[in-house]
Amino acid sequence: MEPVHRPSRFEVLMERLSKWFENLGAFTYDHKGLVIIGALLLLGISVFFTYKVRFDNSFESYFEKDDPAYVTYLQFRKDFGSDEIAYILYEAPEKTHGAWDLEVIKQIARLTDALENEVPFVKEVTSVYNAEFIEGKDDELLIHAILDPFPQTQDELLAIREKVMKKPLLVGTLISKDGRYGAILMEMEKSSVDAQETLIFDPARGTDMDNLYPQVTNDAIERILARPEYKSIQFHYTGDVPLGSVYNRITRSESTRLGIIAFSVIGALLLFFFRKPLAVIGPLVIMLMAILSATGFAGMMGWKLDLMFTMLPGTLVTVGVASAVHILTGYTVFQKKLKDKRSAIRKTMLLVGVPCLFTMLTDVAGFGSTNISPITAIQHFAFYSAIGVMMGFLLTVTLFLSVLPMFDFLPESAPSAEDKSAPGNGVSRKKPFSVRFFAGLSRFDSRYYWKITIAWTLFFILSASGIAFLTVDSNLLTEFSEDVPIRKTTEFVDEVMIGAGGFNYIFDSGKPDGISDPEFLKRVDRIQSRIDEEKELVMKTMSVVDLLKDINQSFHGEDPAYYVLPESRELNAQYLLLYEMSGGEKLETYITGDQRMVNLEVHAKLVPSSIYKKVTDSINEFIEKNYDESSRPILTGSGFLWVQLIEYIVQSQIFGFSLAFCIIAIMMCLVLGSIRIGLLAMVPNLAPVLVTLGFMGWAGIPLDYVKLLVASIAIGIAVDDTLHFILRFRLDFQHTRNYQQALESSLNDVGRAIFITTLALLAGFSVNLLSVMNSISEFALLTLITLSVAAIADYFLTPALIIGLKAFGPEKDEKPVNKYS
Repeated sequence: MEPVHRPSRFEVLMERLSKWFENLGAFTYDHKGLVIIGALLLLGISVFFTYKVRFDNSFESYFEKDDPAYVTYLQFRKDFGSDEIAYILYEAPEKTHGAWDLEVIKQIARLTDALENEVPFVKEVTSVYNAEFIEGKDDELLIHAILDPFPQTQDELLAIREKVMKKPLLVGTLISKDGRYGAILMEMEKSSVDAQETLIFDPARGTDMDNLYPQVTNDAIERILARPEYKSIQFHYTGDVPLGSVYNRITRSESTRLGIIAFSVIGALLLFFFRKPLAVIGPLVIMLMAILSATGFAGMMGWKLDLMFTMLPGTLVTVGVASAVHILTGYTVFQKKLKDKRSAIRKTMLLVGVPCLFTMLTDVAGFGSTNISPITAIQHFAFYSAIGVMMGFLLTVTLFLSVLPMFDFLPESAPSAEDKSAPGNGVSRKKPFSVRFFAGLSRFDSRYYWKITIAWTLFFILSASGIAFLTVDSNLLTEFSEDVPIRKTTEFVDEVMIGAGGFNYIFDSGKPDGISDPEFLKRVDRIQSRIDEEKELVMKTMSVVDLLKDINQSFHGEDPAYYVLPESRELNAQYLLLYEMSGGEKLETYITGDQRMVNLEVHAKLVPSSIYKKVTDSINEFIEKNYDESSRPILTGSGFLWVQLIEYIVQSQIFGFSLAFCIIAIMMCLVLGSIRIGLLAMVPNLAPVLVTLGFMGWAGIPLDYVKLLVASIAIGIAVDDTLHFILRFRLDFQHTRNYQQALESSLNDVGRAIFITTLALLAGFSVNLLSVMNSISEFALLTLITLSVAAIADYFLTPALIIGLKAFGPEKDEKPVNKYS
């Protein structure tokens, strides 16, 4: 006589929860109007707050306001103003004298005036037409525009060129070393980190993206450069303004474009498998409302949307539709069996309600675990994506259930696949392919479970060994695909002139007027010379040291031997005073008003942040070796902030994934009622993540602030199907006490739903491969690899482990009929 099984408290809890979902199904069926009104109210609130959201890809999107590196950067901006620029490189290859052709220079003069007078939010526009030129005459310092007076002949212009080419401050900034290229430098009075209300151009148009800096500034520049009068000049336009504008607009357009494609692809799959319009319209409407809920939550919190939001629509519709698929699959089966819609709803929710709840919670854990990242954009993404997942589940088990029975989803007269092939019904048709396939798969898994386990183990070890070669890196420029024009333009300019990136060192003399101290200036000069040695990154450095050297050389007949710093405090102070009295206007760029602090500008290429880190670490090592702490400059600027992101990525990737794994493992143990089975279920989902990270190492794909989400999110998504499968496998085993029979039965019922949800996941994430942002498309590729491996593992490795370890207990000799078959 068999011992009576006494259910544990947890089993009682799960049974009560299943009954609750069964009653919820009945409630949604009986109170359709109430459910629909509640959903419409939620939709209205979401739309209201969605209207308030704005896009912003500035550093404010990545750093907390009290982040030390960000605080230092804001103080730097307060002392020296915005460091954002627009940079226009130009050439005239068809002209004999190129950029120094007289007619070209006349056009550049008109262009300089147009840019200064017509472009909003511009502080100063500098070109060879109006740049400061310093000359010494007797005891007098002369400061005037380079082309004042304007040359009347080509020979006069060429004579001026010879004088300009002797000025280090101008060469590499406004004119290339070979004289072929010229440049226009536009300094901005605003920065993307400024308060949004200060970035509005036309108050009547409000905060529309196209009415904000940098978009409105970029548009004005592009319109001017496109004028026919400048058609003989080739422009290469880059800098913070166009890069920020393109970035913001891509973020906005990609989220819409990729979202629409994802909806279409998922809709097509649902239509193919379920052949009913409601199977398409219902889940997609639910996911659209979930996306609006997530976006509305961001708006309610006052958050700005950034590049991370681009992934939200496709991700939510892909992940969220899984619950609808399991409900649809169960409902179609029970509608045919029970011949009653209300009963079919109740039976469906009794079986799939709890698994869907816990898969939703694992998804939330996967997304939510990224909240520990110190990167603000990822913190926000963690919150609003988790909200979207939860709202998608809530709407699926309420609104979708309430409208599902309104339609004859499948004709009740249509015989099921089981009916067609059952013995005694007079039909000799072969079993459907899916039934035959899963039967063969169950036999294969049951026969070769140890070989399967060993093969997967070897595969994981080989793949995961690539983790040793995994690097952490980020590059704003290469986030754009090569199809985005601004990328090629910027790469070209980086090789010719000052570079589109950079960072700053701030020196503190310790007291007002302290910068005139010769020893202090020598320290600045020595460190600046050391930075100039980093040719891999640095294109040009500029500081008050260069200005003083220029003045000194000018007072000594432009003799290059005198391009050195004066030896006395008095002479330094006198030079600075003479410079200001003679009309010089560049001091505020290099020193603070009290002449205490110096800004050393480092103009650099837009290259991977790992190179920035390597170079700045090398420079800082030199500084620490040669100067005590009180004499060391402070590193800041936009380039340094990108370096800071590397450290944050390393921290959050390791801890975030560990947190997600632990939370999901605990959930699996709870819902499965067994620590042993729960941890076993994590093996097929941990291994694919290791495979993906190993693939990144072998393929040389760096881990950046977007791709760091792969591990945490993928494990939360991948575990969903594992949970559905194990719950059903165990339930069938409890009735058959035979692993092969239970496996075949569970695969016949749940295997199809897993196949559909996996296809939906792969199709949905593959849409992001179409993104013009490399970080997004590579994220999609890596997620596809992870989910594909996880799905294959669910069909092979999970059954092999369960059978091999006898996870559900011993089999019995007798083989009772499975009541679910």
